[in-house]
Amino acid sequence: MPHSQKRLKMEPAIDAIQLLQQQHREVEEIFAELESTSALNLEKRQDLVRQLVIALEAHTWIEEKILYPAGLEVDPVLTRAAVEEHSLIQHMLHKIVETEADDAAFLPRVKVLKEIVAHHVAEEEAEYFVELQNKLNRRRLADIGIEIHDEFASRTKRLRVVV
Repeated sequence: MPHSQKRLKMEPAIDAIQLLQQQHREVEEIFAELESTSALNLEKRQDLVRQLVIALEAHTWIEEKILYPAGLEVDPVLTRAAVEEHSLIQHMLHKIVETEADDAAFLPRVKVLKEIVAHHVAEEEAEYFVELQNKLNRRRLADIGIEIHDEFASRTKRLRVVV
């Protein structure tokens, strides 16, 4: 049996869409915790911003490098819109990183980023992911899922060192 067939039989199928949705929920949890922190707890805010940066940087990277190339075949307009939303997310994330955790602008910036991410997630989950599931075969989605899983783990590990 060729090596690639052995790999497929040995590795469990990973649902790409469920994996990305799980990452969405994790980001939502970080936002909720961040919004509930006090300006007096700067260390906690800084730690949560670090977690948010790692989660969003890794997630947007894997979507753009792994999922969206397949998505271009399915819906180029939604795919390109998602990339533009990622640019907005990166812009606001940078502004938050550059803002002191006790600055009056900190929580409003977190709120704006949360709203941009929420819009992006809602559109992805209600429209984009549904289209991908309907138009890509299960094997392709499973292959994408394995790649997303592996690359997300690798990317977050690297980001933890530099962020």
